[in-house]
Amino acid sequence: MQLDELKHSMSLLDQILAKTSVDVQINVSAAQTAQSKMLKKFRQGFTTCLVLAVVFAAAIAGGINPLSFPVGLKVYLVAYLLLAAIWYVFLYRRLKSIDIAALAPAKLISITSTLKLLALSGEVFFGIGIAVLFALLIPDIWAFNRIGFWAVIVALVFAIIYSIVHLWPQYIKLFRDLNTLK
Repeated sequence: MQLDELKHSMSLLDQILAKTSVDVQINVSAAQTAQSKMLKKFRQGFTTCLVLAVVFAAAIAGGINPLSFPVGLKVYLVAYLLLAAIWYVFLYRRLKSIDIAALAPAKLISITSTLKLLALSGEVFFGIGIAVLFALLIPDIWAFNRIGFWAVIVALVFAIIYSIVHLWPQYIKLFRDLNTLK
């Protein structure tokens, strides 16, 4: 019985596929606009990480060492920010190398899916890294600067809400626009 149902389903699928001989094409202008916006976001991420890494490296070199933010955590933060900057450069170069107009829709969707996975895995990895930093930093801030502790907590809550409400939906929309079909 199951074999007959499978044959029937396969013949039905063949009939549907025979009727849909429409050419699928990528909306190149929308995809290129999304690509340029994503490239801009990756450049901004790289620049931000690099500037912050330089600032914290200068704080280490200048001997600015409050008790609430030890040197070891600053070194960790500089290494973390440099790694994040390198990751943004990697994503930027991968996205820049995509020639949207020349690729077949299936190939473009495959490449952008891989890029989306890379971006997501990078976000998860760096999110874990920042969670480790704050797990190590918050006890020191609590012990030496109570006002600073609450300022950091408020800033973290604001950053998480801003990311969820504003930044992540933008990335999702840009990735969808990168694969827009006509």
